[in-house]
Amino acid sequence: MREPQHDEALINNFLERISALSVSAFDGADVTQELTQLMHEAKRQCAGGNRDVLAARLKERIDAADREDQPQVRDTFAMAAALLSKP
Repeated sequence: MREPQHDEALINNFLERISALSVSAFDGADVTQELTQLMHEAKRQCAGGNRDVLAARLKERIDAADREDQPQVRDTFAMAAALLSKP
């Protein structure tokens, strides 16, 4: 399947910011509020192909964190994916 047209820099910016929050979560911080705000921003800025690619990349990060046995990191990316998919 061909990947939709997207803005790679925009996608990477959100992934990096979510990654930073996942590190905080790994260290025991509650990142729910910050992550919720970030994903509201992502929904505003990522339309069409950008949102689809971001969702796919989040799934990849969830799977990778699961394989690496990092539940806090996995859960942060899973929460981001769930927030992105909400209307």
